[in-house]
Amino acid sequence: MSGAFELGPADEGRHPPGTEELWGESWYHDFAAEDGSYGGYARLGLYPNLGVVWYWVHLVRRGKPLVLIRNHAVPCPSGDALDLAADGLTASWQCAEPLTRWRITTEGTAIELANPADAFHDERGPDVPVRVDLEWLGVAPCFPYTMTTRYEQSALVTGEMVIGDERIAVDCPGQRDHSWGVRDWWLFPWIWTSGRLEDGTYWHAVRSMIPDVEVFQTGYLVGPDGVLRPVETVRAEPEVDGEKLPVRAALAIGDLELEMTAELHAPVLLVSSEGKESRFPRTLCHFATPDGREGRGWTEFNWPDGSPA
Repeated sequence: MSGAFELGPADEGRHPPGTEELWGESWYHDFAAEDGSYGGYARLGLYPNLGVVWYWVHLVRRGKPLVLIRNHAVPCPSGDALDLAADGLTASWQCAEPLTRWRITTEGTAIELANPADAFHDERGPDVPVRVDLEWLGVAPCFPYTMTTRYEQSALVTGEMVIGDERIAVDCPGQRDHSWGVRDWWLFPWIWTSGRLEDGTYWHAVRSMIPDVEVFQTGYLVGPDGVLRPVETVRAEPEVDGEKLPVRAALAIGDLELEMTAELHAPVLLVSSEGKESRFPRTLCHFATPDGREGRGWTEFNWPDGSPA
């Protein structure tokens, strides 16, 4: 891809940190059942200059509370390790086959939120034990960005998640990404989305959402034939509720038009060391095309103070 950084197998691992306080490195992995009955995401976010990891595991099920682990004070592992240990939490992230296959395990104490918007407020709920053991297998090449050090990959996800006494076999589409560099959550709003339609079409897209400012926009489509095709334009017209959670959106990713309807919310409140806030709703969504195809996936928005306008 013209203009993208040179991506290689070594990029799956950790990179030398810059000197900036907010220099970070993150791995995101998500999954969404084709019928919308379950899904989730995990994020491993290293802040080596702060000595901490932000660790998230958010699990959703239709008709049941949001279950989440969110710990922003996990000790940063040394060396090249991606294994974590903290009070009530152990996790391991392993690249089994570079640019193709990852396995993630996590075991710990989560909380349940009957109202997902409580993640923006006191984030209080009953404890519940959780365990996940999941594998992401890429179904198309990794997609390196042109303007920043980041890449994405569409995948199939298998394994299981255990919430209390409930055991759910996971076998569904998903997505993963890896990025490194300065990441200021409180600087500007954006939308990110990925998913798969019933005919086997995958998509990924991201776009900045700053009014009257030239946008950053990129993404790709993977057809049922498995061929990845980059896109240069991403359009997003979202509707949000009073908590800034998405309700629906009209999307266009290249020539793919999608009507997004929010289904299961899994948001995070991000607070800076200076007390700035950004609401970060991530939501399992239903998608429909004008020609009648349907699918599911995840959509996130980042809403710093003052946005959406």
